[in-house]
Amino acid sequence: MSRMLRVTCEDTTPLISELMDHNLPLGKRLRLRIHLGMCGVCKIYEKQLEVIRALSQKLGGDDAPTQKDAALSDQAKIKIKETLKQSN
Repeated sequence: MSRMLRVTCEDTTPLISELMDHNLPLGKRLRLRIHLGMCGVCKIYEKQLEVIRALSQKLGGDDAPTQKDAALSDQAKIKIKETLKQSN
């Protein structure tokens, strides 16, 4: 096999992650796909990253508090101000 197409698992894992965020040049994509076609461990790693990415996007989008939900109540603001005054 050509040296250019020989890619180790150590070379592949960052490429898997990079491909999820950016377009890779044709050569890197080709080497990645060849390796993934031969390596079950890296294929599992790719699937795990896809699941983690999908879950984090879901959790970050749907469950993130809105600005209104994240704001302090008036009562909490007053209590913080009083505590700060007492500590000075």
